Amino acid sequence: MKEYIKDMIKRQGLKISLVIIVIIILLNALLVIYNRNVIIESSEALSRVQTIKDRLTLLDDNIRLADIGVRAYLIRQTPSLLAPYNNAIRDYSENLDLLKANLAEAGFDVTKMAVARKAIDEYMLTCKLMVDLCDEGRVDEAIAIFEEDRGFAAWQRLIPFLQEAGTFVQNLQTQTRENYKRAIDVILFIQIFLILFAIPILIVAILKIVRDNNFKIKVFRLVDNSNSQYLFDDGKELEVRDEDAIIDKLVLNLKRAANFINKITLGQYNIEWEGMNQDNKELNKSNIAGELLMMRDQMSKAKKEDEIRIWTNEGLSKFAELIRKHQNDLHELSEKLIANIVEYLGAQQGGLFFVNEDEQKHKYLELMGCYAYQRKKFLEKKIEIGQGMVGQCYLEGETTYLTNIPEGYVEITSGLGQANPTTLLVVPLKINEEVAGVLEIASIKQFQAHQIEFIERLAESVASAIASVKINESTKWLLEQSQQQAEEMRAQEEEMRQNMEELQATQEQMHRKNEEVEALLSQASQNEESMKLQMEALEELQEEAARNMEDSEKEAASFKKMMIEILDQLPQRVFVKDAEGKLFLANKKVADFHGLPVDELIGKSDYDFVDKATADQWRAQELEIMKKGEARQIVEETVDNKKVVMESVKKAFKITSLHQEGLLGIQMDITEWVEMQRRLEEFEGKK
Repeated sequence: MKEYIKDMIKRQGLKISLVIIVIIILLNALLVIYNRNVIIESSEALSRVQTIKDRLTLLDDNIRLADIGVRAYLIRQTPSLLAPYNNAIRDYSENLDLLKANLAEAGFDVTKMAVARKAIDEYMLTCKLMVDLCDEGRVDEAIAIFEEDRGFAAWQRLIPFLQEAGTFVQNLQTQTRENYKRAIDVILFIQIFLILFAIPILIVAILKIVRDNNFKIKVFRLVDNSNSQYLFDDGKELEVRDEDAIIDKLVLNLKRAANFINKITLGQYNIEWEGMNQDNKELNKSNIAGELLMMRDQMSKAKKEDEIRIWTNEGLSKFAELIRKHQNDLHELSEKLIANIVEYLGAQQGGLFFVNEDEQKHKYLELMGCYAYQRKKFLEKKIEIGQGMVGQCYLEGETTYLTNIPEGYVEITSGLGQANPTTLLVVPLKINEEVAGVLEIASIKQFQAHQIEFIERLAESVASAIASVKINESTKWLLEQSQQQAEEMRAQEEEMRQNMEELQATQEQMHRKNEEVEALLSQASQNEESMKLQMEALEELQEEAARNMEDSEKEAASFKKMMIEILDQLPQRVFVKDAEGKLFLANKKVADFHGLPVDELIGKSDYDFVDKATADQWRAQELEIMKKGEARQIVEETVDNKKVVMESVKKAFKITSLHQEGLLGIQMDITEWVEMQRRLEEFEGKK
């Protein structure tokens, strides 16, 4: 029997050992679970004890805060001093409820809290009464209540509860800690016993450890396969028993991954995975090496997009500042713009064409600025609408991009032997879907998509700037024409006055001659022919005077009609007010803005369209401008369901011959411009 048992132990020793070890592990696990439950229960009990302590402390704080707040408010009736009191009033009732719940959960008789709660409620009501008396200005009554020291009485009623609750909490904490220590001692004893019992079993198991060699080989095979599958597969097979080679290969791949990630973190997106080639590239599409290469490409793309965005925003900011500095001189603005655009794009040549009209209202494109090979070029060139790339771009209103410029298209060549441009970009300058000009840029290298998009966005700003400058020049011309016409009308009035005086003198002379004729009837036959000639001369003078007056009226009406037609063509709002601030001339843009016909708009003032305060402010500005006789540029904001920012130029005028004084105003909607400036400033602030 003994031999049988020995033989069974020899053959089944490892299994028996494993069963015993499993049993020991299970027992130990049960002990661990039990230990965990004891710890959790003890922790929860201690947590409840601590919570009760915190609630008692918080209750004491509520009473003290209420007392402090009321004391401070009695001294100085400043609402901000009531903050401690208000916090106490807000929190004390909830704290009492939570304290009651915690004590009940711990087994405390919560009926003993009734006296304490009543004392606290009464004291809080007393504090509220003192605050209310102070708010009503009855500070003396509040101080009298305070001097009764009701808080001390409430505190005396509260102390027994606090002492009893404190004793209960302390006993509960002591009992919990004793239970926890006792459980730990028992567990420690059992674990020592299990360890002593397991030692012989482990000795038996160690004798069977040789069998683990096969398992180790399996593990290394799995490591090698996982290394190739999940990290990097170089396409080479290793001997499974060569453990060092397998580990070295794993470490090498981990180092490669770490180095690759480090380079990517430093922004070196040109890094390549060491050992990756065309032979094993297909094997590494779905592992870490392939994913990291894909991540590198995505981050490189994101970096390029970020660089493009920064380049675009910096360019828009630069050209916005350039436009702002030179917005009063169209020629200088054109030269500065084309030179900076060509240099910013790294191109070789550029031209800026604006739409103009001749005296017959015939439109054509005129070269206003030219830049080539780092130098400004002084060229004069006019292009008919529809002629060449520039004229066709104007008609179509769309960007034209050529990567192979036709032979002979470039008229400017480099004197230093530089190559002639081979690509051409022609962009329309559009504002409100109307083409104001064309921008032409030539380069020896092809333009990138973001550069073309940048030029198209910049073209909108350039078109707006051109329109603004042209309007200012047109306004200046209109003012000069108005003054010149006024002088001509004054000269005509003077001429008419002189003609009338001559006519009157002639009439007086004729009257005297008639008297002489009556006195010399005897000589009537001799003087009849002379008299007839004089009468005809008189009639001719009268007819000439009448014609002069009629022509002056027609010229004035014709000039007014011409002025109105010119003003209606302008994209700005142009108006003229009399000395009383009422409109007597306005273009169609003003009428459309107010939603009224021009005829109904005449005679109205700002008081008919905005509130009195705004109208008074505008009227005061206009009176000051008319008083000083100077022009002024004003930025105004109006709100009509949305914010509208208007740039206004107002100038006083006076026509002496007509005894007419008033104000000329020109308004331009710059809401989009202001918004663009705001976004650029935000972008600069973020950088």
